[in-house]
Parts: sequence; structure tokens; C-alpha cells
Amino acid sequence: MSRQYVKIHQLRAFLAVFDHRSVRAAARALNLTQPAVTQATKELETSLGVQLFERGTAGVVPTIFGEALEKRARIIHFDIERAGNELDQIRDGSKGVVSIAISTAAALDVLPPAFTHFRNSYPHVEVKLNEASIPFSLPRLMSGEVEFMVSQVLPGTLPDWDVSVLYKTSMIAAVRAGHPILAAFKDADLAAAEWLLPYDNETGPTLFKQLFAESDTRPPSQIVTCTSTAMGLRLVGNSDLIGVFVKTMVGSEFPHYGLVELPLERALAPLEVCVVSRKNAVLTPAAQNFLDCLRYYANRLQG
Repeated sequence: MSRQYVKIHQLRAFLAVFDHRSVRAAARALNLTQPAVTQATKELETSLGVQLFERGTAGVVPTIFGEALEKRARIIHFDIERAGNELDQIRDGSKGVVSIAISTAAALDVLPPAFTHFRNSYPHVEVKLNEASIPFSLPRLMSGEVEFMVSQVLPGTLPDWDVSVLYKTSMIAAVRAGHPILAAFKDADLAAAEWLLPYDNETGPTLFKQLFAESDTRPPSQIVTCTSTAMGLRLVGNSDLIGVFVKTMVGSEFPHYGLVELPLERALAPLEVCVVSRKNAVLTPAAQNFLDCLRYYANRLQG
């Protein structure tokens, strides 16, 4: 089937209607007239030879063709924006956007000095920092909304992505000050306790096995997971849960939440903090510089 060329403004109109489920709202978001948005989406449907939306009194609903196109259209949209950013950065180094997802561990360990270093080279580039969570960040990586992610990754769990180790981070167990378990315990007693892990539900159980891989202790079976580190810190500080956190937090965060490190007989296994990106992705100059800064300070952290 021969197809006419698809134009960028048609894809922008399509994505706006897809996101807002309304031509009126899409037109408002794009600062265009409703007829202009309607014409662009109809031209796109004609070019592709399929109907992208069902139109009715309640608004517009994507068809199966619209649902299928959305993923590809979003990648194209962000790649074009990224290309524009790259040209701006090459021209004068003072414009553009860098968007990354970064875990709390990396934010505490290497982000502050890396950001300061980056700002010396790109003082006016807009920086967007998102908290990394694998289930939520991977779709944003795939679409191009985020250029790369820095997060704890278990070996072999992301075969369809480019993954490189940035550094290893030490993990510790923590409880609230005054927790009854501090009076006397053995590692073997901990399996019966309820633990909290500030990671997503998909990663949590496997991550616990990895943490206890170097210990003779059976991994706990009762686990609370949450994607917010701040929420996890507060919950552990106000309950009898045992939490797992990066060691960096002992000095920086624990005093604020009333937490103390639980002295285990055998340390938890360190975790790999990795850089994750789309396979064969080409970073903008600013994003590459930001990554280089993160690598530099990660290497210094490891000694």
C-alpha cells in the first residue's frame, strides 16, 4: 500500500488529540484553531489509509490503529525535539533540554558534584530530573522523553536495553531508634520480621534475594515495597519495619527521620548502579556531557 508523506505538524496534532481526548483541548494546548487540528488529523488518516479516532458526542477515542501509532509517533516527536536541542547546543551551547531519570542513591552519591560540573559547561541548558523507577521510567526512555536513566539494576534483567555499570553502592538495614530488635537479635531472626524496600513491586522480591546472596540468612518473606524513598524513610521511622537503604543516607537522611543502622552480622550485598538507555541511542552533546560528569564522580567515589 503506497502512503503519502507524514508531516510533523500532523503527528503533533495527533498526539495532542490522543492525550487530551478532545479536539478543543488539543487545539488549546497547541495554540491552534479547532479546524486546523481537525484538518491535520484527517490528513494524517488519509496519508496512512486508516481511521485513527472514533468521534462522538463524548469526545474522541483512539482506534486500534491510533493506539498502535501513538507509541511510534511519540518516539518520532521526542527524537525531533532532541535533534533540535542538539543543533542548538552545537551552535552556541546555551540552549536545549536535558531530561534524565535518576535514583535516590545516585542523587545522593554523585549527582550534586556532577550537576555543578555540568553547569560550568552548559550554564543555560534546561535540566529535568525525574526520580527513577524502572516500571515508570522505561516507557519514558523508549519514547525519548527521558534520555537516560541512572538506577540500581539487577544483572541480566534488562536485555533489550543498553546497560552499563556506573558504580556499586553499599546497602544497609535500618530501624527506628528505640526499636525492640536493637536490644538483642541474630541475623537468623530477621527472616521473620517485616521489611520495607523502597523499590517497585517488580524489582523488590528479586532484589531482596540479591541483597542476601552473600549471607547465610534466609531472605525475609514479608516485604513492603514503595517507590518513594521519602515515604519509606518516614514509614520505617514510625513503625517496627526494618528498612533497606543506601549507606549514604546514614549521615544525610537518618537523623531527620529518627533512624539508626541495624548492625548485621554479615553485610548486605552491594548493588550495581547502572546507566540505562535505548539501544544505539545517540545522546545530545549536553546529555553526553552530563553523563560524563556522572561517570567522573562515580569513579572518584569508588576510589
